[in-house]
Amino acid sequence: MTLSRALRGALVATAATLVGIFPATAVPVLSAPAAAAPMLQSPGQHDRSLGLPHAPNARDIGGYPAKGGGKLRSGVVFRTDALAKLDDGEQQKLVSLKIGQVIDFRSPVEAGRDPDHLPASIRRTEQPVYDPANDFFVMVSRLIQAGPAAQQEALGDGKGAEIMRTYYRWFVTNPSARAQFAAAFKDIATAPGGVLYHCTAGKDRTGWMTAILMSALDVPKGQIYNDFLESNDNLAAGNKALLDALVAQGLVTDRSLWEPIVGVQRDFLDAAFDEVRQSYGSFESFLSDGLGADEATVAALKAKLLS
Repeated sequence: MTLSRALRGALVATAATLVGIFPATAVPVLSAPAAAAPMLQSPGQHDRSLGLPHAPNARDIGGYPAKGGGKLRSGVVFRTDALAKLDDGEQQKLVSLKIGQVIDFRSPVEAGRDPDHLPASIRRTEQPVYDPANDFFVMVSRLIQAGPAAQQEALGDGKGAEIMRTYYRWFVTNPSARAQFAAAFKDIATAPGGVLYHCTAGKDRTGWMTAILMSALDVPKGQIYNDFLESNDNLAAGNKALLDALVAQGLVTDRSLWEPIVGVQRDFLDAAFDEVRQSYGSFESFLSDGLGADEATVAALKAKLLS
C-alpha cells in the first residue's frame, strides 16, 4: 500500500501539525499500554483570534484574569501555528499589531520546508525544540503505509496518548528543550514591542510555552487549561480534512488512533505540570532552576503583561 502523490503532499503539508511529537526518548512507550483519554474541548472559549485564515490557531494570550484582580494585557504577546502561508493581508495584520519579533520553536527541517512568510520589519528568532535523533516524517510515513494493523499496535490501547504525555514530560526534563523555552521566556519578557511565538500546529510546544507564561503571571489553572484546549477547536477543520483523506485512501481505518496526536488533551498538560513538581518541587523552582529566570526577568514579564 502506497501513498498517492496528492495525499503524500497533503500529508507533508497538513500532518506537519504532528512534527516533533515523537522525540527518540518517547519510543519505548509504544510497548507500554495506557488508558485512553477522550478528546476535550475548551469550555468558556472567548474570541482572541487574530483572524488569519492561513494560521487558524493564531490568537492573543491577553484578556485572561490573574490572581489578585488584574488581567493579562491584550495586544502584547501572541501564540500561533506556522506562518508559512500568510498572504500579504495577513502579514500586514502582524504589522498593525506592532509585532516586532517572532519566535519559532520548529526544528530546522520544519522551518526549512515551510519558512515563515513575514514582513521585513519583523525579526525572526529560532528557538528549536526538537530531538535531532528522531526522523518524524519517516516514522509517520512508514506507520501510515504499514496499514491499520501496525497503527493499532503502535497507537492503540491508549499508547498514542501515552506518547504525548511522555513528550510533555520531555519538555521539562530535556536540557535542550528547557534552554529554548528559557530563551523565549526572556525574550518575551524583555523585548520591546509585541512578540509572537509559534511551532507548527501551535498546540504542543506553543501550548507549553503559554502555560509557562500564564503560570508565571498567576493566571488561574482553569484558565490556563481553557487556553490550552482551545487548539482543538481552532485546528478541528484541518485535522478532519487530513484524517478524511487518509480514510478515503484506505490507509487509516480507525481515526480515533490519531486523535491524541493531532489534538490536545487535558492530561498532556497534567503530565508537564506533574513533571515540574517531581523534578523541581514547585513551579517557582522550575522557573528559577529549570529555566534560569531570575527575579528581574519575571518582574519584567509582569510589568509588560499584567494590568
